[in-house]
Amino acid sequence: MRRFAFLLILVAAVLAPVDARSAQTASMALLRHATDANPGLHSYTASAVLSATLHALLPVHKTFNGTVYYLKPKRKIEFQDVSGPLSRFKDLASSVPSLGELTNEYTVTPLGDTGTLSSYSLVPKKAGSRVKKVDATVNDTTGLIQHVQWSYTNGGALNLDQIYTKIGTFQLPATANISARFPGYSVNGTLTFSGYQLNAAVSPSVFASPSAAPQ
Repeated sequence: MRRFAFLLILVAAVLAPVDARSAQTASMALLRHATDANPGLHSYTASAVLSATLHALLPVHKTFNGTVYYLKPKRKIEFQDVSGPLSRFKDLASSVPSLGELTNEYTVTPLGDTGTLSSYSLVPKKAGSRVKKVDATVNDTTGLIQHVQWSYTNGGALNLDQIYTKIGTFQLPATANISARFPGYSVNGTLTFSGYQLNAAVSPSVFASPSAAPQ
């Protein structure tokens, strides 16, 4: 009996690391899909509307119209007639690198899977980065990035929650809720996307100008 119990403990000890490695492999495969959810899509343009509130002594609410430019893997949104305290959001840029590029720049750690959502922590490898860490959540069913939080060394944070829509065979953002909390100011906003033109001609020069986006 003791020998049988010992064998059970030994089997459990051997299998546990295998199960952990298997779960981590599946989690990284999900992240690989999330970073390239539309492999056949190389570019697009679209219209965007930003409805934002700057929280201050006297809250400021504005709505701006803009144009989205995407040239894999970069996306930039340019808004018209943005002025005053919201001018830092005139240009918003983001990039979704491949998993290989991501693991070159960040230490990626799977945090767990609720059965519905998988969570990841990304810590920059480069010393002196203004980004302290990035937390990302991927939907297990769709394989799409649902939530991202950038945490900055100055104590600030930027949260992005996206809802997708199907355009042709691709899954693209329909709305994105933004919550920014930085020393001296905070902003809440909603981005709405429409009028996608898939694989449109987009010049790389569009991404050359400075942007307020998280890196």
